[in-house]
Parts: sequence; structure tokens; C-alpha cells
Amino acid sequence: MKVSHWLTLVNEMFSLTEVTIRMSGNEASRRMFEFFTQPHPRYKLIQNKRWGAGLFRLPDRFEDYLKGKDKQTLRTNRRRSLSLRHRFDAIQPSRYLNEILAINKSLQVRQGQPMDAAYLNLERLEMWIQDKPELYGVFDSQGVLKAYAYAPVHGEVFILSRLLVHADELDNGIMYLLISEVVREMIERKRRDGTPLWAMYDMLFGASPGLRFFKERLGFRPYKVRWVWEP
Repeated sequence: MKVSHWLTLVNEMFSLTEVTIRMSGNEASRRMFEFFTQPHPRYKLIQNKRWGAGLFRLPDRFEDYLKGKDKQTLRTNRRRSLSLRHRFDAIQPSRYLNEILAINKSLQVRQGQPMDAAYLNLERLEMWIQDKPELYGVFDSQGVLKAYAYAPVHGEVFILSRLLVHADELDNGIMYLLISEVVREMIERKRRDGTPLWAMYDMLFGASPGLRFFKERLGFRPYKVRWVWEP
């Protein structure tokens, strides 16, 4: 990495807004908290998910999420997907195993990395969904599942943990529709239950330029996070 890039990164790190996010929930939530706060795999002196977490605070209304010049890409792609009669819904993953597997297998390489074998094996996929009674999905006009997301809530934050789209639909705006509708669901949950307050899509620091651009068009910005566990 060039010295100039390091200097830019360091300057960005120390200009980050710091927020406190309280995590709570079941044993899976506890494990996620421990993963977030354990030492970074490369930079041992800092916590794993402290610097540069990709977040935005959920607004009170879905309409407010879609507002603003920086959301034009989101609005355009979302409209394109809807014009193609794509449909969003919550799904029971056990009913769509074959379609989920087809999505996983539709691209051998994603974000420059080969697909992990765990995504491509039916038995491994069946194991993965055992503790996941609900995913979110987008169906095409023929009723075939073409994209899905796993978005667990851990106290004050929900996390876009797994997010995949079929290769045939990559240029049809389907990913923007999927994420925006998950955000809509979480805003409704916040209105009903008081949480979650934040959306998280992994890290902005370390993401490829293309992936970071995509996340920023969806509203995610880098933060410094103080993670707190509340039993």
C-alpha cells in the first residue's frame, strides 16, 4: 500500500464520528458481539469492527431513507427493479433451498474472491439455515427467487450478514430493491419495538472501491463504534 494511501486512511480514521451501539439478544447475538470486539486479525491493537464500520441510523420513515441527492442511484435502480415486476417478501429458507443454491452457484467469483464451498453444497446450506427461520428475498415476475438476504437484529443494530443475487439479475436493480425493502422492514420494526436503531453492512474500510461505492449509494458511512453488550 502506498504511503499516500496510508496517510489518507489514517486521516479518515481519526475524523470518524464515534457512536455507541448496544447489542443484546440470544447466544448468536453474544457470539457476534464477541466477534466484533475481539482483536483485529491483522491489526491486533484494535478491535475487529471498531474503525470504519459501515452504518447509518434508521430514520423514522421509509420515505426519509429514500430522500437526497446521494440516494439517486438507489432510487433509479429500485424503480428499475419494480418496473420489471420484482417482488420482495420474507421467506422460510427451507422452502427455497434449491433456488438459494442456484443463486449461490450463478457466479463462481464474487468481489474478486471464489465462492466458498459452504455456499455451493446443499448439505452445508441446510446446516446454515437451521437456526434461520426467516430470510428476505426478491422474486422475479415468474415467481422465482432471484436474491436473498440474511439480516439478523442484535439489539440496537441489524446486520446485512449474507446478501446474494443471481447473476442473471445483476444489472436489473434487484440488489437495491432487496436492501431498501429490508430497511423498510426494519423501520417498521423500530416503530413497533423501539429497535433496531442502526443498519450495518460490514466495514467500509477495507472494502473494494466498487463495493464501497455501492454501500455509500445505499446510505452507509464509516463510523468508529463502541460496542456494548447488554444482557
